[in-house]
Amino acid sequence: MRLQSALLPWLLIGLAGCGWFGSRGVMDPRGPSLADVVADLEPLELPEPSAAAPSREEVMAAYRSIYGEVTDPRLDHAVGKRLADLSMSAGEDHALAGAAAPFKPAIELYESLLDRPDTEGQDEILYQLARAYDLTGDTDRVLRYLDRLIDEHPDSRYRVEARFRRGEIAFSAGRYAAAEADYAFVAAQGRGTPYWQNATYMEGWSRFKRSNLDGALDSFFAVIASLLPPGTDATLPTTERELLNDTLRVVTLALGYLDGAVTLAERMSARGRPDWQYLAYQALADYYQERERFLDSVAVWETFVRENPLDPRAPAAHLGVIETLLAANFPSEVLPRKEDFVRRYGIRSDFWAVHGPEVRQAYLEPLQAFLEELATLRHAAAQQSGERAAYLAAAAWYQELVETFPQHPHTAEYLFLLGEVYTEADEPAQAVAAYQRVMREFPDYPRANEAGYAAIIGLDRLVERAPADERELWARIEIDAQIEFAFTFAGDPRAPEVQTDATDALYRLAEYEQAVLLAENLLGAWPDLEWRLRRTALTVLGHGRFELGLYAEAETAYRTLLAGRLEDTEREALLERLLAAVYRQAETAEQAGAADAAIAHFLRLSEIAPDAPLAIQGRYDAVAVAEAAGRIERAAGLLDEFRHRHPDHPLARDAGKRLAAMYEQTGNGRAAADEYARLAESDPDPEVRRLSRYRAAELYLAEEDLTSAIACFRDYFQAHPEPADQRLEAAHQLDLLYQRVGDPDARRYWLEQKIAVHHAMGARAGERANYLAAEARFALAEEARAAFELVRLTHPLKQSLARKQRALTAAVDAYEAVIAYRVAEFATASTYRIGTLFSALARSIMESDRPDGLSELELEQYEILLEEQAFPFEERAIALHEINMRRSWEGLWDSWIEQSFTELRRLMPARFDKPEVDVAYVEGIH
Repeated sequence: MRLQSALLPWLLIGLAGCGWFGSRGVMDPRGPSLADVVADLEPLELPEPSAAAPSREEVMAAYRSIYGEVTDPRLDHAVGKRLADLSMSAGEDHALAGAAAPFKPAIELYESLLDRPDTEGQDEILYQLARAYDLTGDTDRVLRYLDRLIDEHPDSRYRVEARFRRGEIAFSAGRYAAAEADYAFVAAQGRGTPYWQNATYMEGWSRFKRSNLDGALDSFFAVIASLLPPGTDATLPTTERELLNDTLRVVTLALGYLDGAVTLAERMSARGRPDWQYLAYQALADYYQERERFLDSVAVWETFVRENPLDPRAPAAHLGVIETLLAANFPSEVLPRKEDFVRRYGIRSDFWAVHGPEVRQAYLEPLQAFLEELATLRHAAAQQSGERAAYLAAAAWYQELVETFPQHPHTAEYLFLLGEVYTEADEPAQAVAAYQRVMREFPDYPRANEAGYAAIIGLDRLVERAPADERELWARIEIDAQIEFAFTFAGDPRAPEVQTDATDALYRLAEYEQAVLLAENLLGAWPDLEWRLRRTALTVLGHGRFELGLYAEAETAYRTLLAGRLEDTEREALLERLLAAVYRQAETAEQAGAADAAIAHFLRLSEIAPDAPLAIQGRYDAVAVAEAAGRIERAAGLLDEFRHRHPDHPLARDAGKRLAAMYEQTGNGRAAADEYARLAESDPDPEVRRLSRYRAAELYLAEEDLTSAIACFRDYFQAHPEPADQRLEAAHQLDLLYQRVGDPDARRYWLEQKIAVHHAMGARAGERANYLAAEARFALAEEARAAFELVRLTHPLKQSLARKQRALTAAVDAYEAVIAYRVAEFATASTYRIGTLFSALARSIMESDRPDGLSELELEQYEILLEEQAFPFEERAIALHEINMRRSWEGLWDSWIEQSFTELRRLMPARFDKPEVDVAYVEGIH
């Protein structure tokens, strides 16, 4: 009891803690609680527990002392279970020490606890018994207890491990169907169980042993997928690496019994082509190759490539095909595979586009070697057959080679060969591109100059073949190539002629500045240039400088050429060009304002070829130069001289016009007017006659010759109905002139003509025409107003008032006709005038003579009658002046509107004549 008392706290802790089984600590949630155990034991005076924990043996001794003494069977069972667990742990230590029957005490305790009524945890006891007998090697008893555990406790937490252990025993005994069933049960529990991977692997073996190869592959592939999940590499710990290798090995065995690569491709496709599939293909290919089944190995690699064309390992698989064929000594099969390799993984492939440099780097070396080999072989075949298609095939390989490896040491040579191949295939455009790349990108290549010249030859053929709308483009490209060749390879004996051709071609394309620069460079770089090329260069210099406006320099070139060996036809043409160069110098001086220099150049033309048409033209142009310089007297003298020298020359026909203009410029208006008057009668051009007649009238008017001005304006009005607006202006001038000479009847006639011309113009009448017509109408209306004012109201009033009203109606109609033109200035004036007419009539009525002999009452009644007569007219006047007032609100203001406001203040002082009132106020508080 002393031992029991000392160890009781530890026993309580043990009962409330974990039960031990196998090498794993598992808590039994169904064991007795600490409260239950304490309630069952007698109260004891317990000492403080010692700091040191008791040994296992002491604990076991304490359990033994109370086992069987606890009155509650459930608690006694818990004590016995704990004692059995401790015995099992002790047995493991004794087994390691080599003791005999180390697990016998634990087995006896477990078996004594088994099948006790009203106790829990029987599944754990069965599990521990199976485990103990497994450690002693008694397989039959292991199976007996595992079967009971599985059958009697379907919800036990030990059931999964029990099925796994039973499956292992069954597999070892060759009972593969039973093993598969147990392994399948464990695998079905999912990856959450620690036995899943091994169970799945052994399930595969069980199926394999039973010849269920498809099912076995399912299991093995599941194991591989668990070892190599997506996003991981194949670097595994040793144990997992061995499991992976073993699994791949049995996979190849299974595939070997099936359809090999075909089956593998189908299974990988069904699994979504996982990343690790390459290992399976590799294992199968290696399997076949080890057994010298080379074509089967090739088929495996080709299947991978076909099924996974964009997989980063596809090039390696393809190389596996080639290496296998080489190892099997099938050389005829190798070249097509190399071609296919380039097509699949070369620069033009989808694979190249999808993957970056890090993937390409792995196969660039064999790709370069294959391209070189294919290009060389196809070139040799083309040279042997001479067929265009064969050359194009070789060109395609060379082209891809240089595109893929532009910086390779042999690229220049390959480009040159590419140019030759395209040349032989009659593809000059592609040949030129290749040759020019050699020249530009590899200038140190020994045959770079040959490539440059070959490019020029190719471009020449392209120019010849080009359609008309593209020929200039190709010609320019050829010129660029010629210049590039001449400057890059100046020491080449062909350079001068090439540059000469480029110079001439540039001139023909009107690229004068570049042509001149190139010609100057040509003459400077090769001073001893042969005359044939030198003559071309000088010709381009002369013509090009002429086109560029460098006429003095062009003259120098022409004179140099004229001093050389020329045919007569050439000399005549060059002489014309020389005259043109001098003439252009005169024009240039004229444009620069250097009149003296211009005249000198024009005169110099006669020194070169006196009778040449250009010399005659120059003499005539001298007149214009003098005139433009303001030297009118000299210009007139030159013009007069020219007219006397060449009276029948077409240029002399305009002498009269020019002289008239000169007179005007010098201020001799009378002489100019007379000259225009003569032109108006004699010039063959009707338009010149028309303009001259009007201008003569204007000049006569300016000279205050009113009679001649009236005659010319009148002749113009009668002779030239069109343009109508100008004819209207002529009538207007006549209106003004007759005002000046004081002929009212004549003036009234031209007022009416102005109105008639405007009416005839209709929709063509513009603002100016409307204005002039309105002005004429207003003048006539003013005459009607004057007539109204002359009519006085006398007694008897009825008769005189009728006359006054008729005059009023005539005047109002005249002013309303003015308003119809919608010219603001005359509309406001006419509105004002009509208003004043009505006011005047009202005022006249009120101011009219009163009948004699009226009594005071009769006079008063008469006044009322007059007011009744006058009032409507005054109301009309107010309404009209208000129209003008409203126009001011719209932003229109003039003196007539202002006068209308004045009338309104007079007529309605209460409304419109209110004085402003200043309101004083004081800011503050009183």
